Amino acid sequence: MSFRAGRVAKEGVHRRYHRFMPIRTVDRVLDLDPNELIASGKNLILLDADNTLLPWRTEEIAEEVTIWLDKARAAGLKLCLISNTRNKARLERLSKAMDIPFAVGKFKPSREMYDHALEKFQMKPEQAVMIGDQIFTDVLGANRSGIDAILVRQMHKNEFIGTRLVSRLGEKLIWRKLREAMEEELDDLPIVEPTGFFHRRIVRQFAKFCIVGLTSFAVDYNIRMTLQFQAQSGGELLSEKGGRWLVQHVPFMSGMTPADAFFPVAAAAGAAFAIVNSFIWNRLWTFRIRTREEAGAQFGRFVVVSVGGLVLNVLISASVNHLVQGDPKVSARIATLVATAFVAIWNFTGQRLYAFRPSK
Repeated sequence: MSFRAGRVAKEGVHRRYHRFMPIRTVDRVLDLDPNELIASGKNLILLDADNTLLPWRTEEIAEEVTIWLDKARAAGLKLCLISNTRNKARLERLSKAMDIPFAVGKFKPSREMYDHALEKFQMKPEQAVMIGDQIFTDVLGANRSGIDAILVRQMHKNEFIGTRLVSRLGEKLIWRKLREAMEEELDDLPIVEPTGFFHRRIVRQFAKFCIVGLTSFAVDYNIRMTLQFQAQSGGELLSEKGGRWLVQHVPFMSGMTPADAFFPVAAAAGAAFAIVNSFIWNRLWTFRIRTREEAGAQFGRFVVVSVGGLVLNVLISASVNHLVQGDPKVSARIATLVATAFVAIWNFTGQRLYAFRPSK
């Protein structure tokens, strides 16, 4: 098994493997920035002891580990030991030496110790993160409890014989899938990652969303303008011919100019093609979903968000186009820009929190 540090996108592998997947892998606990954990919404760190914080069956706590624990506390994080050791006296000594309480209960991957820790600190699962070196205990137990897990490289080869002969062999199979889900390697990056505003995940996602939005806007804009001012039917502009029919046959459009009456049709056509462009690129690139799993459900949710955006788009653009006086081309352009700004906020929020929400 070749350990690799990086971020993990569970969507990159079949759902059956999700329970064994951490959200990230790191070489050492020290590679984690406590402030980054706080910024991601974590308030409680559940820590394995052996081969995560110190070598197996020892009580030698490195100074750098102590310093990291102090930094975590200073950042406002609560700490709790979650260990499968059968030597409770040793666990109590470690707890006292590191000034970290420990949870009790059935051994991992049972949920009992995790639930006890959450109850002890009055935290919800999404506020906690488990850090440990074993997939079949630390990661699996955390995922069963609804808690994110971070997998660290095994500190030392010495460990319980059962772990070495059973768990580690099974981990080799999981690692094949885990590597498929790795988003990026962290080995060559600085130990402390940037935590500024522009390095937050939601900011990066919004930047990508805006880029996709620009391409969708180009699709929308060009289709609208083509249908409204260039497309012809029977030797005259389609907007004039189609608009006259709408004015004559649609009651609430009577009294409107043919161009104004036809504009919602052009807007709907442009927006519909833009929706398809947006779905494809936001799914694959912005939210990094590379498998077909749950694509149907995601598309269904995406349609709900997009239909709402489409209705807003048509209503806002048609209203602004009607209100702005002067050159019809200028009115159409202003209407399109105003509608795009409002609908962008709607679509990003809906796609991130609803359409492409992470699977539990």
